[in-house]
Amino acid sequence: MLEGHDVTTQARIYEELGGRAGAPPVPRIVMNCADPSVLGVPFFVMERVEGASIDDLKMPPWFVDGTDGLRHQVCRNWVSAFAALSKLAPLDILGLVVTPEDDARMWREFAKTAGCPALVTLFDRLLTVAAPRSGPPAIIHGDTKLSNLMWKDGHVTAVLDWELALNGEPLANLGYLLYAFESEYHAATRGPKLSGMLSRDEVIALWSDVSGRSAEGIFWHETAQIGKLAAIIAEAANMYETGRSVDPKLIIFKQSLTYYLGVMEAMLSSGQFPDSKGRI
Repeated sequence: MLEGHDVTTQARIYEELGGRAGAPPVPRIVMNCADPSVLGVPFFVMERVEGASIDDLKMPPWFVDGTDGLRHQVCRNWVSAFAALSKLAPLDILGLVVTPEDDARMWREFAKTAGCPALVTLFDRLLTVAAPRSGPPAIIHGDTKLSNLMWKDGHVTAVLDWELALNGEPLANLGYLLYAFESEYHAATRGPKLSGMLSRDEVIALWSDVSGRSAEGIFWHETAQIGKLAAIIAEAANMYETGRSVDPKLIIFKQSLTYYLGVMEAMLSSGQFPDSKGRI
């Protein structure tokens, strides 16, 4: 559905991160093979990492039935893992820095291709305002949800799924994280609803403390990341509607598209969002 980095590039991302001081833990790459004659497609092999993931749709008993203290630790380590990326210089393998505006334009085009003109219009409204910057560009993971980390005893053993990674504005990582935490515009996802998890304000404060950056202007970036999620959902819905996929799970995406469009509309129409002259 998404045309992110190919598998051999993803392997090189893991390799570069593995040699970078201060980077999050990632699996060691054992083999990276671009020759399709071996298995029919390029592939890579990575070491097995000890730990377990936390799927938001089917959360494991150790997380759901654990103590508030365990979930608090997990939440802090989740936020801290992505906040720490703000201190790392861009990765060579990811190429040139992508501005927040150019990233939003890319997802606008994705929404257009997915046949969602309402979302295209919302991105046009977003792009009338320049994105706030927190400082120098750094590494953006691109998909900072809880299920993309491996866990053991409340500690992160690996950060996975760098398919959408880029060099850019670190507030994008925080903006994507925040869609999981309740605000006046959207509900929380399942994990952050559990007792012991951080509140939205605590997430922002922790991100600022770990990253060493101000989170001022995060509302633009959260709105952009909601739009990104809506674009992905729009493409999934379009795949089902056009018969490109008969996967029944895509029906769920179709049903949730209206919700995400409504969230983005509400955020753009709020008093928190500045107009084209930067006024609240």
